[in-house]
Amino acid sequence: MLFGVFLVCIGLFIDYAQDFLLPVVLGTFIAMTFRPAIRALARRNIPEWLAATGFISTMTVSGVALALVIAGPIADFVQNAPSYAQTFGARLREFQGSIKSLLRFAEDIQAASQSNGSAAAQEVVIREGPPIAYLGQITGYSAGVIATIVFTLVFAAFLMASGDLFYAKMVRVLPTLKDKKLALGIVSDVEREVSSYLLTVTVINIFLGTAVALSFHLLGMPTPYLWGVVAFALNFIPYVGAIVGISLAAFMAIVTFDSLSFAVLVPLSYALLNGLENQFVSPLFLGKRLQLNAVAIILAVAFWTWLWGISGTIIAVPVLVTIKVFCDHLESLSGFGEFLSAKYPDDLRDNQHSGASN
Repeated sequence: MLFGVFLVCIGLFIDYAQDFLLPVVLGTFIAMTFRPAIRALARRNIPEWLAATGFISTMTVSGVALALVIAGPIADFVQNAPSYAQTFGARLREFQGSIKSLLRFAEDIQAASQSNGSAAAQEVVIREGPPIAYLGQITGYSAGVIATIVFTLVFAAFLMASGDLFYAKMVRVLPTLKDKKLALGIVSDVEREVSSYLLTVTVINIFLGTAVALSFHLLGMPTPYLWGVVAFALNFIPYVGAIVGISLAAFMAIVTFDSLSFAVLVPLSYALLNGLENQFVSPLFLGKRLQLNAVAIILAVAFWTWLWGISGTIIAVPVLVTIKVFCDHLESLSGFGEFLSAKYPDDLRDNQHSGASN
């Protein structure tokens, strides 16, 4: 009972302290991702502070440049969202002979876009302007969000620039040699696993986004590069991101093309590429590093999304990887680590095979 109360208190604290913990957690994961590279550069006489500054500067410039590129198309989508909804409903009515089950859904969308009996009330007006002007309108970034991003990057930069100082302090503080070895093993494995996971997933998502953009370009979808960015970003969210991406692609394909049979090719191509990535590419490169139960991943994504929103969705799997490393090192958590593992227990597998043969 006391342990249950302790878990509830921890959950309440995490929720209450989100504004402080979120940039700390994000900054720590960013630092873990680049620490191996910074350590390798340090062996080539490149100062750690200089390498850390270079990585953070590259991330900042790339993020701002990407935001400026996609700001215009996203602003256009927001501006034309009501007309897209009406067109979607009209197209579905045209295809009602083959998709009668979607007719009611189409009518609901059209009714929602014309609520209060006035289309003008639903119209979103965005004035012409440079791409930077769109950013505030389409994202609604507040000063708090900007401050969180800045603090995250600054904290990550200081963590990366500090080198192995944290490890040295930890070794000095812990009382026994056994504790020192255990702590160093945990921190080293967490850094290696998180870094490998985030870097590998990022590279995989870049190739997936490129493949989606090329396929959408061949199919004639407008702004295919935007869809590549969408596929890249959504694929950081296990399972749910693919469903959202396929649904969005299906919606815009029906709005864009007159032929339903051709429009179906757009979400099918997205689903095919995502399925290939999920079933073959990711297991090939992550199989040895990330052995996590799919149910545990879904539960982690749901929990952190409920707790911290979209930010929690992003950090769910890295947090799960960190917990898994702790469970592998601490005997008291071995039972929970067994649940998180994707490996089928050998004794149960043997019993299953023997039962099947009988």
